[in-house]
Amino acid sequence: MKLCSRPLRTSLGEVISAAHEDLLLASPYIKLREVEWVLGAIDKKRSTTGFRASVLTDVRSDSVLAGSLDVEALLLFSTRCAGRVVTLPRLHAKVYIADTRLALVTSANLTPTGLDVNFEYGLLIDEPESIAGIRADLEAYSRVGNALTRSALSGLAEIATQVRETHTAIASSAETDLKRRFNRELRKAKLAFLQAQVGHRTASSLFSEAILYVLSAGPLATRELHPRVQRLLPDLCDDDVELVINGERFGKQWKHAVRNAQQGLKRSGRIAFDGKRWGISG
Repeated sequence: MKLCSRPLRTSLGEVISAAHEDLLLASPYIKLREVEWVLGAIDKKRSTTGFRASVLTDVRSDSVLAGSLDVEALLLFSTRCAGRVVTLPRLHAKVYIADTRLALVTSANLTPTGLDVNFEYGLLIDEPESIAGIRADLEAYSRVGNALTRSALSGLAEIATQVRETHTAIASSAETDLKRRFNRELRKAKLAFLQAQVGHRTASSLFSEAILYVLSAGPLATRELHPRVQRLLPDLCDDDVELVINGERFGKQWKHAVRNAQQGLKRSGRIAFDGKRWGISG
């Protein structure tokens, strides 16, 4: 194990160089320039049969509109690398893994400021058993998230560009109509990014994965389980709004959907209720 202080780009470069079969990048904030840098570094590897690359991030409207996350970067990664892009709400981890050879666990996002400017820190780990454990944890995270298709990323990139352009126009205008248009586009954008979080999954399927993840830490009573699911998926479990995505009810209806998911998991034998607490069967 090696301690890594700023700048973190050198350490991440070591991880990318060490990847022979698989590269996993987990970061909530990702910029286009850094994805271009990563793709340039793995160009030769991508021609190798069986080489895989994936990204775990948090594609939320606030991050995109604030400029912290470039959807164009994710689209480029998906297109050039045929890589898997998963969006996971509340992701905060910054972890970069090469096979089971090398892993960087750090505070640095995949951004220019994270890798070159900020006072970041990290640990470079070369112990295969530890790396396998880290990868397993991130894969468990990913099951709660949603894999984004290239088409979905393309649509989100267009929406983000449109809203940013309208926001730029409104900054230099006092027109009420323009402000109304921006607010309409912003509402549409937020709904589109929530749809990306859900994907084609039913409410029962999505909440089932959340329940299994929460219960993996140990049995819980319903009054303990529901708040933890809400903290895991806050945008979909909003007590103050009616939210319908792909015909599925979230928002104020989230507890009803979670209860249905609990019963479905119980019927399938994946979880059990002992009269007081829910737990993973077996």
